[in-house]
Amino acid sequence: MNPNSELQLVPETLLKKRHDLDALQAKRAAEAINNPRVSRKRISDKSKKVKVVKAETILIQSRHRKNARTRFNRVSKKGMQTRASDKSVVKTKVWDSVKEEEVDEKELEKRQEKEQQDKAAADDSDDDEEEADEKSDQQLHKIPYKANSIGATTVFAVLIRPTIHTTPKPVKKTLSTLRLRRMHEGVFLPYTDATRKMLHLVEPYVLYGMPSTETISDLVRRRGFCRVDGKRVPLADNNVIERELGDVGLICVEDLVQVLSSASLDAMEGEKDGSFGKVTKFLWPFRLTSRKSKFQSKMLDLKEGKLYGDQGEAMNGYIREML
Repeated sequence: MNPNSELQLVPETLLKKRHDLDALQAKRAAEAINNPRVSRKRISDKSKKVKVVKAETILIQSRHRKNARTRFNRVSKKGMQTRASDKSVVKTKVWDSVKEEEVDEKELEKRQEKEQQDKAAADDSDDDEEEADEKSDQQLHKIPYKANSIGATTVFAVLIRPTIHTTPKPVKKTLSTLRLRRMHEGVFLPYTDATRKMLHLVEPYVLYGMPSTETISDLVRRRGFCRVDGKRVPLADNNVIERELGDVGLICVEDLVQVLSSASLDAMEGEKDGSFGKVTKFLWPFRLTSRKSKFQSKMLDLKEGKLYGDQGEAMNGYIREML
């Protein structure tokens, strides 16, 4: 019997692969001896990505940074001037009782134009037209609301724009003072003269207004987290509140809502050791969601628009959209 017949036959292609692997391992071992730092992290030519930034992009970013810095310096010296009223402004909104939603001004104009066209082209009797007008009037209701936060004791502010490299350092510092460091984070603030000036300085970056007691209760119960030993702990038990704020007389969530809805006099005078200051320090900044989803903003190209600054009582609707 021939002894070579018991040997296993190996294909020539496999032998070539083994030879190439052995040569590659020998080459890497030699490189590791010559330059050990390079051998720790190998970057192939395929994984290298070169990011090209156009000159126009750099100029646009520089222009945005300059404009933001100019606005910050102007507001810090001269204030908002005529851009912010010192008196309470009352506006009206149209509410559709059937759909249970607010009607936009453009949509209302379209409805009115359509009704006028229908009246002109209709051949029905006058009684039917009067009944249709009465039904449309009963369906739409005009509701007055405060368009600014003048006279409020507490406001809720949300960071709606990212603080990227085009944001000036004074703006970032002011936002950090207001504890707005993350996108779509919201905090409760006492509406004092100092807080109002800081909100005016960073107005293009924040959305704020006066929340109702019901909205505050929903925020605390659904998105409420507290700070315990520097950690973010959910408000799932009243024992945590009683243990941390029992010395101030607060033992449950209802007490927190009452303090936040009506800021006490010590908060209005700027004292941080009062009940309002302790509650805001105890609560972690509320992490909310965007008003528009990624699908709506990217695929459907639905932008946020120029919505920022003081919204008054309309802030309740925006908070419910972000809950």
